Amino acid sequence: MSVSRALLTGLALLLVSDRAPAQSKPGKLNTRSVYVRVADVTGQPTAGLTAADFEVTEGGVKRQVLKAGPATSPMRIAVFADTSDGAVNALNHLRTSLVTFADAIAPQHELMLVTTGRQMRVRVQPTTDRKKFKDVASGLFSDGGATPLVDALLEIDDRFMRKAEDRFPVFVIITGDGTEGSAPAHEAKFNEWTKTLQARGIAAHAIVIKYRGGGSPEVYANHIAVSAGGVYEYMNTSNALADKLKLISDRIGQDFEIVRQKYQVTFESETTVGSVMVGVARDGVRIDTTQGRLR
Repeated sequence: MSVSRALLTGLALLLVSDRAPAQSKPGKLNTRSVYVRVADVTGQPTAGLTAADFEVTEGGVKRQVLKAGPATSPMRIAVFADTSDGAVNALNHLRTSLVTFADAIAPQHELMLVTTGRQMRVRVQPTTDRKKFKDVASGLFSDGGATPLVDALLEIDDRFMRKAEDRFPVFVIITGDGTEGSAPAHEAKFNEWTKTLQARGIAAHAIVIKYRGGGSPEVYANHIAVSAGGVYEYMNTSNALADKLKLISDRIGQDFEIVRQKYQVTFESETTVGSVMVGVARDGVRIDTTQGRLR
């Protein structure tokens, strides 16, 4: 039986400029996933493949495939809602729009709610309980102060996304353009983090309400959405917030449909980036391989 192969050319290497791939300690193997669409000669998806059907070579070294199956893991959607001074005039529309957004997300996906007024607060931990999310969203109030958006993004990723390998991570940012309240030392870490979003399969979308005509939260929100290839929208008033969130909920649904047509192939790895060759022991199939879930 022939083995069809596709080369993943190291998207993350392009993103991290001239830096070498991060290596784990010698002898210590981590896990890494790639996403593969396997189709027959007519373009129809090939079903029924398991880990035994895949062969992975990373940097010229054959790796053990730990598991492989349809990439149908539910999403974990972290919603960041700005409750700082910079977004106080949007609060009423924010409450009602978040309720509508929750109703538009398919029930198998988790939602969590994070506020970014004065300090980062996790208001709702990841849950499929829509009533819980909507009840909290409906009762949001202004926390005042600045917007620690960078701190919030990094902390939520560390606490709730990095180790959740069975979830498709999504960030939805709703922010004003007031003052950024994050620790200055975290800016470099944030810039490095955004370079890895696509490689890690993270989706990110952002809406900015531009009351003041410019501010660091707007810059950071734009940067993360563009880096992840997501939706970026802005407005001068909050009247259209529900419509903008509808665009994002539609995109989230479309993204999930794209991903569920692929296989997630998880293998032992010494790196988090770099070129990977994926083979499938089936005749008459074509493989499209991406380092991230969507592209």
